[in-house]
Amino acid sequence: MSAKSKAEATERMYRLAGVPAEPLGPGSKEKRSALEALGRVVGLDLTTVHTKVACGAQIAARLGVAWDSSCHSAGDTITLVGMNRLLDALDLDETEVPASIRVANPLGIGKSEAHQMTGVDTEIERRIADAIADLSSTEQAPSGFSDNRVEVRSGAVDFADGSWRTGLVEVVEWLHLDEELNQESDEAFDRSLAEALELEPRQGAAGLPAPDGSSLLQRLAERLDRAVDFRNAFIEEVAKIDEGTATLESATGVWADKWEEVSEEDEVEGSGPIHAEATTWTISDFVGYAENAELNLSPSFQRADVWVTTMSQQLIESVLRGIPLPSVIILERVDLEAGTTAYEVVDGKQRLTALLRFTGCHPVALEEVRKRAVEWEIPDLLNTFQRDYPEFKKIWKKRSPEALTATLERESYFPFPLRSGEVKPLSGALAALRGKYYCQVRDVKIPVLGVPRAVSYVFEKSSADYRLPVITYKQVSDEQIHEVFSLYNKQGKHLNAEEIRNALYHHLAFMKALVVTAGDSGNVKDDATFLQSEWHDLQSTQTILNGYGFPRAGYKRTKLLSWVSAALFLPGEALPGRSTTNHINALLKRISDDKTDRLRDQATVLKAMVVLDKGLDAHAAIGQEIWSKTFVNSRGTGKWQELQLVSSLIALSAAHVVRGDALVDELEDKFSEIQKASAKWVRPRKSQSKDQWEFIARVVCELLALLQVDIADVDDKLTSDFGASGLGDLVSVHTG
Repeated sequence: MSAKSKAEATERMYRLAGVPAEPLGPGSKEKRSALEALGRVVGLDLTTVHTKVACGAQIAARLGVAWDSSCHSAGDTITLVGMNRLLDALDLDETEVPASIRVANPLGIGKSEAHQMTGVDTEIERRIADAIADLSSTEQAPSGFSDNRVEVRSGAVDFADGSWRTGLVEVVEWLHLDEELNQESDEAFDRSLAEALELEPRQGAAGLPAPDGSSLLQRLAERLDRAVDFRNAFIEEVAKIDEGTATLESATGVWADKWEEVSEEDEVEGSGPIHAEATTWTISDFVGYAENAELNLSPSFQRADVWVTTMSQQLIESVLRGIPLPSVIILERVDLEAGTTAYEVVDGKQRLTALLRFTGCHPVALEEVRKRAVEWEIPDLLNTFQRDYPEFKKIWKKRSPEALTATLERESYFPFPLRSGEVKPLSGALAALRGKYYCQVRDVKIPVLGVPRAVSYVFEKSSADYRLPVITYKQVSDEQIHEVFSLYNKQGKHLNAEEIRNALYHHLAFMKALVVTAGDSGNVKDDATFLQSEWHDLQSTQTILNGYGFPRAGYKRTKLLSWVSAALFLPGEALPGRSTTNHINALLKRISDDKTDRLRDQATVLKAMVVLDKGLDAHAAIGQEIWSKTFVNSRGTGKWQELQLVSSLIALSAAHVVRGDALVDELEDKFSEIQKASAKWVRPRKSQSKDQWEFIARVVCELLALLQVDIADVDDKLTSDFGASGLGDLVSVHTG
């Protein structure tokens, strides 16, 4: 029965929601809270909806009833007609309530027996339904998505009759799953979804995993939350297309990269207790560790120094003024066999670099000055450098043919002066420090916590009151280190998947070799000396990759070499279901965990880098014309796409293992055959791991067949030289 007054109608809304009724507002107007309460009854959160009329419209849409001009009037007022239309739709016998309401009603209105059996939280159902509706309404989609996408209404996502599966299929591409969903039956669908979400499926009520029936939907809701977030990032990139700063392909790349990072995070989720200590260090503590070569400011996973001198000056000003700095995050590496302890800087490199530069204590600078002292036969040059830097600059000008420019000072981590002129932070008692080097102001008194102290007290005394907060991670596994980095990513540190991988495994000679050979970070002299004997050949790798359109940014070149390495040196029983990220990590984890692994030996690592380099050299020597243009880049540009380059590089590196330098001539002999075959190697439209591995396997298999390379011969040679081979398993993905 319809309500006879607004007071009666609003009272019923509150009663349905199970909350205390509120009186009408001024002028006998209904309160917004009544609409929000009714919205909760049907599974809607209306707290962020701007107007009452819009709230009513959303409830009507959920209930499947009309919402027209008779339902509201001027001044954002809901009429009694409108209220009754909403209430009448709910005032049905329980068996008559629409399925969409049974799904999302937290009071149990019309809740079916099957729904009660699943024990699924209606909040999770609402998240899933809303996310499916949101994703399905997105007009622009990444490259490779189906053109036949159908929009799904939130109210049509029903869990009582199982139709939620149909809605999910419409947006499944946004979830970036590695496996297709099996739609032969509800049971097959749920099991394939559970496997794709890396949830062990166990059959429970209503075809959902036991024990409580909510595990699958909980994991699905989490995946959909991420899908919406990454969709938003994709749309932000798409908006830049009109500005000429992005393309659909680059936006798709941003979207895919975010899913790669998720794969990194999920692999180590929940790895147990982590031992971390929060304490404080003085600046002199950092200086001491740096001078004793125990502080690693530049592990291979760290970005290059990006602070300009002005930023470093501003940080020193903050210290002098007593402003606390953010925490420095450190990994403690204890080598019991060597009896050493090293501290690797995870976060805070730029801050510590500024402090060490300012005080003339940066390890790189000290090494350079010691070298010059020997070269110039000036025994006390280091003392001059630290105690009288202006005098050191005069000596440099007399002895060195190279001018000591500001750029060279920065690259050499030499000291910098404080800012000069009317610098507001350096006012009052700090004004005397303007434009001076540390060596010139060491003895100047400044207030430190209200007490006059020499500047040197702050930077050199272990008893200094000014201290930096430090979080030190101790006794943690590689997986836990990875987990820590993922956590800091979520909190704003923003390492990408490749940087996290380099951080996790940079202690391996193999990882250092990949990074240095690719030219993404470090150098052969300081980080991979074991490569020096072949560096005259290996250095061509970074030149070629740069010419192929892979610049030094984000460790993309390292990823490419890592991908090829994993395909060649890791048996691939898990292919094609395993993601690229997980396959690369599996190789590195094997090397890290097994102290007898052949790829822990530096000489063997050098040989592996030569295999990659020779394959790439052959690739470059034959030129791009041998490949079909559509194979090189399906987007129509002349730069190589990653998947196609990886595929052909795996094949040529494998071929070089048994053919050596004769490979280039053999490629030229097969010019027309390769050009014809590569025109048929069509990049998969979907970015799922299975499709990518099948594409790679086909390219490798057919290219090696054209070159008449015996797969078994390559397997034997790789196993003999490196302890294992993945080529045979990779090819079997195509041949079955």
